[in-house]
Amino acid sequence: MQVLPDGTGGEGTVTGADLARLETETAAANGVLTWRHILAEEVFEAFAESDPGSLRAELIQVAAVAVKWVQALDHRPPSLLDRRPPPALDGRPLPGLDRRPPSGLDPDSARSLGFGPQDRFRAVIDVHILLPRAGKVLLGRRTGTGYGDGLWHLPSGHLEAGESAADAAVREAGEELGVTMSPDDLTFSHVMHRAPERVGLFFTAAEWHGEPYNAEPHKCSEVAWWPMDELPADMVGYAAAAIANILARIPFALHQWPADR
Repeated sequence: MQVLPDGTGGEGTVTGADLARLETETAAANGVLTWRHILAEEVFEAFAESDPGSLRAELIQVAAVAVKWVQALDHRPPSLLDRRPPPALDGRPLPGLDRRPPSGLDPDSARSLGFGPQDRFRAVIDVHILLPRAGKVLLGRRTGTGYGDGLWHLPSGHLEAGESAADAAVREAGEELGVTMSPDDLTFSHVMHRAPERVGLFFTAAEWHGEPYNAEPHKCSEVAWWPMDELPADMVGYAAAAIANILARIPFALHQWPADR
């Protein structure tokens, strides 16, 4: 057993407990009460206690709620396991609850109660490279990747953390085709938002060094030059659409979104 101070009580903790209790009551009144509400209320009530006896009682209550939650999980019908959280847990404020954190409430407590910045939607960004030559573009036939295997596709890959889109395109061209180029050799050609979370950035290379070849045979079975206006029928659909948009000088497109968007 480690001997550590409790760290409870103090400025802002009573306010935090009151707000957690208010959120629980509001959720119950609106029919969206969850175990998270109940446990959060008990935890913040424990945080507000500085008296050891009262703190002990609150911690036992926290443990009791946690055990009941586990029991509820163990007896939950499988049909309920995939249900989405109610609106109160989906980044939207509960009715009647001011989402501005009160003064004196520490940042961690404010975030756990749902105050302050909410998590925002984050897209998955991928980059695609067009290597044009005499009216043709270089494509590779995917294999062993789990996506689009057997189909022709542009050299492409995901944007990595801390990497610019142009640097990612240069990296992918080197990894997949064994060529070298500079970000200055690239021209931004098109952006496509693919439903629901993918954003594709398409670059055209003005020049490169080295003759392209299949540098990743474990991911690509072959590479070939195809006329840009006569692409293969067995090609990844969105890539073919992007090339058509680039030829038509259309800078932006949506892909597989509902027609009424």
